[in-house]
Amino acid sequence: MRAQDLDGDLGPPVYRLLRDAFPGDGLNAGDYYRAVSVPDTILILRDADEVFAHLGIYLRTVAMGDATEEIGMLGGIAVAPARRRAGHARRLIDTAHAALRQRGVAFSVLFAFEPRLYASSGYRLMQNETRFIEPDGTPRTLVYRGSMFAELGARKWPSLLLDLRGKTV
Repeated sequence: MRAQDLDGDLGPPVYRLLRDAFPGDGLNAGDYYRAVSVPDTILILRDADEVFAHLGIYLRTVAMGDATEEIGMLGGIAVAPARRRAGHARRLIDTAHAALRQRGVAFSVLFAFEPRLYASSGYRLMQNETRFIEPDGTPRTLVYRGSMFAELGARKWPSLLLDLRGKTV
């Protein structure tokens, strides 16, 4: 779904889930998207009116060494506490990977608070430096703790500077 699909009755439960999962990104409905940016595609899981899981897919054209590459960046991965440990995040990630493969995207990147949770979905810790822009506009280059990649096809992840050409998600 797209952000405009959150207008109406679906928006408040999605924003509530994101607010509960990422309280540092604002106190009001929709602050997560204002703080991070609106995903290109939003995946949710729900049971009737209860939205209990969310994942945002961001398509980003980045530089990897001297090459330009479109990658998928996953962000806003959240599962309601009462629904955790039931495979919901993995289901969303699998769906995101399928959508990215369909677009011909070779790599997916995410920035994890708990990297061990994503290993079973094919993610490995990134060792290469990442160039990005902090929320306050400050450019940074460093090995980003918790940065992870997944190879979505036969191509191997290059150990080159990854320039996000913008903010992380």
